[in-house]
Amino acid sequence: MPGNDRNNRNDDNHYENLGGVYDFDDFYDEGYESDYRNGRTYSEQPYEQQPYDEQQDSYQRPAQGRQRQPSHQSGRRPSSSGGQRRHSSSGSSRAPQHSNPKAKKRAQRKEKNAYRNSYELHEGDLKNSSKPYSKKKSHPVKNFFRILIAVILVLALVINLMIWHYCGLVKRVDKGKRMKTDAAISSDDVRNILLIGSDTRSIEERGRTDSMILLSINKKTKKIYMTSFMRDMYVNIKGYYADGSECDTWDKMNAAYVYGGAELLMDTIEYNFDVQVDEYVYIDFYSFVDIVDAIGGIKMKVTDEEAEGMIPPMAEQNKIMQKQKGSDYLTHGGNLLLNGNQALAYARLRYVGNADFERTSRQREVISKIIDKVKKSGPLTMMDFARTASESLVTNMSRTDLFFLFYKALFSMNYKVESLRLPDDDSYYYDTTEDGQSVLGVDFDRCRKLIREEVYAQK
Repeated sequence: MPGNDRNNRNDDNHYENLGGVYDFDDFYDEGYESDYRNGRTYSEQPYEQQPYDEQQDSYQRPAQGRQRQPSHQSGRRPSSSGGQRRHSSSGSSRAPQHSNPKAKKRAQRKEKNAYRNSYELHEGDLKNSSKPYSKKKSHPVKNFFRILIAVILVLALVINLMIWHYCGLVKRVDKGKRMKTDAAISSDDVRNILLIGSDTRSIEERGRTDSMILLSINKKTKKIYMTSFMRDMYVNIKGYYADGSECDTWDKMNAAYVYGGAELLMDTIEYNFDVQVDEYVYIDFYSFVDIVDAIGGIKMKVTDEEAEGMIPPMAEQNKIMQKQKGSDYLTHGGNLLLNGNQALAYARLRYVGNADFERTSRQREVISKIIDKVKKSGPLTMMDFARTASESLVTNMSRTDLFFLFYKALFSMNYKVESLRLPDDDSYYYDTTEDGQSVLGVDFDRCRKLIREEVYAQK
């Protein structure tokens, strides 16, 4: 019977026959000194204050061959509440205690590592497998978009740095003294930039301007207007001379640049045509040659008469640019691919057709062809064009203004390009000055109306 078996446990070798390891109930019931902390039993101690390992380590196994004497006088071990000795649920005995501290630490470390390895295998579903635990791989589609976004950001940064570099190549000059004109024709939707072309080799020479085109970008109508001002218009040149003194005289339109540079020319346009102009870009005709060559030339429809008429201006250009006599001459007309030298001669051609009226038309046509060619060009050609143009231009715009203007031009690439000439066919008459110069008299009211209705779309 279990009861009798328990009564027979007064044998001194009883506990040694069990392997020298005492059940926790036995350990607790015996009432050893290590069962108490500060006068309280383990059942009264907080669990956090004494881990089980420390409880186990606090017990020292009796030396081999020595018999443990019970603390009770009865000579027999007190019975537990169950009446039977409890055994571990697993049926296995506890690991032997090590008297050597180093051996004990090695055993604890081995047990801890075994538990951790078992946990990792279970979490990774790699039980009974030799492969180590690894994290779940990202989805390939997510990886693709991450890489794509990173590439786009890098490209955007590189492109912006290149644009900023090109803007730094443009020659910038300080804004000169201007006259307050209170131009009435203006709008936040329209940005006006005056394109000034001269047959001089440097802006410091301030020669007569053969090309004066107001480039107007209207973001509301999504149109770009190129408005040519004819050089022989008889206008009131009002503003400041180059030396800073006041200017108020009547002369041909292209004389304004000679008297006071770009600032006086812009004031003259504002005063006579009532349109606001604050920014300009200057280019000499010989830098124009490099720009056309940078995009590989432009295709133009040239008549036989125009091909022959291009010889005199081209002969002058060859001499100035130190090219061999007779270079780039055309022997016939047709749909031809013109290089920079030939395109410049075509734009300067004056004595074929209706004199200066057709010349302004050719100039606008050449600019339109350049814009179309750039639109259809590849990235390398665009970069070459941007670099060459930047090195050839002179402007009063800041580097930051040029940077944002470049982006404005990109968003305006699909805008429709329109042409306008001032004065138009119904806005001029032939006249002669007191000193005998042939000039164009102008109906300024009609010209202002054309600008307001066509460029600004204000009826």
